[in-house]
Amino acid sequence: MTVTLGWQGPLGPGKMPLDPIMMEPLCAAGVYLRVKIYKGGRTVAYVGQSKSLLARFDQHLTSMLSLTVPIRGTTGKKIFTADVGARMEAYNRLDAVSALAAADVMRVKFWYVFCDDYFQAEHLNLVEGLLQQRIKSRLSNIENVTTAPSNMLEAAPDLWENDFSDVDRKSEKILGELLGPDRMSAAVFGSNAG
Repeated sequence: MTVTLGWQGPLGPGKMPLDPIMMEPLCAAGVYLRVKIYKGGRTVAYVGQSKSLLARFDQHLTSMLSLTVPIRGTTGKKIFTADVGARMEAYNRLDAVSALAAADVMRVKFWYVFCDDYFQAEHLNLVEGLLQQRIKSRLSNIENVTTAPSNMLEAAPDLWENDFSDVDRKSEKILGELLGPDRMSAAVFGSNAG
């Protein structure tokens, strides 16, 4: 069986829902890509999963603004490491460092896929792992520090395909470059998916 991942978005600074009725669906489980594009076309991606996508998006942005994760400059090069020493130094020049963090936050775009009848919450690790592997094969700048667990369910579908029909053309191009047109297979993990 092939499961289709129906991509939606982007969300990010300037494109976050304000109406509680629009926020509610985003409190569901799913996988997501956090993408930042820099001068010269350099793209940096992160693949994640969450039981509440909106809460996770908020965590990413809050971490960047609170200087607890590395910050990149206009070309995508890391300009702030987020270690304790760097943060202590940043507190002495908070205006400048906060402006750099805010600029990096403004680059963030989230694309996401909700769990549905075929892609269930117990498949989150599998799908996150497939997406990480796909992006690593196509992009050198992936910010995931850890790899998704490779312990997959035996009953998980083997083939997964991406559907970009619900995103705009610019998003379709970005997602297409990151994920490619080919189906993803759980067989890459050596699982017994069925």
